[in-house]
Amino acid sequence: MEEPTEENVFSFQDEKTSPDPIHDYPKTLLESRVPLVIDNGAYQCRAGWASDEDPRLFFKNVLVKQRGKKESETQVGNDITNIEVVRWQLKSQFDRNVITQYDVQEQIFDYLFSHMGIDSDGSVQHPICMTEPACNPNYCRLQMSELLFECYGVPEICYGVDSLFSLYNNLPQPGKADAMVISCGYYTTHILPVLDGRLDGKHCRRINIGGANCDLFMHRLLQLKYPGHYAAISVGRAEELVHKHSYMSKNYLEELKLWGTDNYYNKNVHKIQLPYTKKVEVVVDPELQKARREVHIKRLKELAAKRREAQLINDESKLRLLLNIKHMAEEGKHKE
Repeated sequence: MEEPTEENVFSFQDEKTSPDPIHDYPKTLLESRVPLVIDNGAYQCRAGWASDEDPRLFFKNVLVKQRGKKESETQVGNDITNIEVVRWQLKSQFDRNVITQYDVQEQIFDYLFSHMGIDSDGSVQHPICMTEPACNPNYCRLQMSELLFECYGVPEICYGVDSLFSLYNNLPQPGKADAMVISCGYYTTHILPVLDGRLDGKHCRRINIGGANCDLFMHRLLQLKYPGHYAAISVGRAEELVHKHSYMSKNYLEELKLWGTDNYYNKNVHKIQLPYTKKVEVVVDPELQKARREVHIKRLKELAAKRREAQLINDESKLRLLLNIKHMAEEGKHKE
């Protein structure tokens, strides 16, 4: 986060992503069949080898193919340098937190395996440990297994819930633990009771509120409060405000009272400065401006003359018609 000044004024970072590199794939990884760990989240996908301390890949779990370009390459994750331009064309494999679009998931896997450097012939010769949502439908797991086994030739697959992996990693005796796990995801929040080290699936609860709802709510609030800056307040900037300038209150009502006092407000408020774009004043040569005005007047006179001419022709045709009618009426009287 940018360091605040004395007035706590911040500016938007508008961070741009850079394409992921293609990592090395030494023979020792293939020979020892090191498992590949994939955290397949709805917001971000992370992947790395089980022998590494940290993941090698971090990217947003979306892809885009711009319309009207038949030969354009599909861009995945960090290859999308300016996500705001193509935000409404983004595709995700998720419906809420459940994977339903397996054609999109296949393209994500292609990107992931290629950037991990895996170059084995037509298959991925590594066991895979991958996250899935709590109480994932059997049909969705079957489709994912079919994709990995049939398309990539994966030898083994292990599925698990990310928050339960975290619980087992942080507790000294996870096999005997009793815990209440609250898993806050991008689209949903899960409440997972754990009894004697095992998930109590019957009493799990899913709430359809997650990080995406916070981002969109912030976006709408800002657009309603500052309609003059409607174009400058993007979803990405609202997301930046939520991630870098907000926090989860431990006691909401008490903190609300504190924010009502001037001292606390002035000390803790974050003021966000939008990028300032100075208007460029165009200096026009007076002679050139006079010449343009004369050309414009000439065009207006020509248009007026054409209108008068068209009106004259129309009036003449009406006059001829009336004269013919008069002549026919006079001839009728003579015959009588």
